[in-house]
Amino acid sequence: MQRALFLLGGGLLLASSAHAQLGVRAGGNTATFTKGTRLSDENPATRRLAGYQVGLYYQVPLTKHLALVPEVQFSRERFSVSYTPFTPPGIIYFEGPPHSEYDQSLSYLNLPVLLRASAGAFYLEAGPQVSLLVGGRAKDIPYANGTINNSIHVDQAATSSYRRFDAGPCVGVGVKLPAGLEVGLRAYWGLTKLTADEDYSMVSRTYTGFQRRQSLQASLTYQLPG
Repeated sequence: MQRALFLLGGGLLLASSAHAQLGVRAGGNTATFTKGTRLSDENPATRRLAGYQVGLYYQVPLTKHLALVPEVQFSRERFSVSYTPFTPPGIIYFEGPPHSEYDQSLSYLNLPVLLRASAGAFYLEAGPQVSLLVGGRAKDIPYANGTINNSIHVDQAATSSYRRFDAGPCVGVGVKLPAGLEVGLRAYWGLTKLTADEDYSMVSRTYTGFQRRQSLQASLTYQLPG
């Protein structure tokens, strides 16, 4: 994290002698959290859901084809978790076993610091990102596959189960359009263990194995006139 902040500060200092440009970025994302293994037979299944991100960036030219691009970004990342409770031998459900499903959303303040290499209208970018978890919520879906699991009702804050800080690499590609517009695609792989202990609790269930965060973003960018 200290290295990323140092790069950001260095980029801002370079702006005084370079033709730096401010821009805005907005778009959609999908995210997933690598899951642990259930301590019993109730292994959860995760599914990506659509989220969004908005941010400001500052592009500082270093050479003709290289630029430093620090960014401050807010992202809302969502995914769903579903599981079917273990059914003891001999137990028969006429309408299928009870099935629980809930949606989880996590809000992050992201600070990527990327080195961008351009070739004509196209560019590649890569660099580190640090993130701060600033909010989140988990809420159940009462009906799933025609059954209800009344033993569990979920509508709770989702931040207590996770560490606040996350960090990892970002890579992206993009293309410049007329009128200061750009479209880009960016992937992030979190390297931080998001749970403090190997055995962690999520919605009244205990799992083993650490979780890590991954996301894929598609964005439209507008670079303000310099």
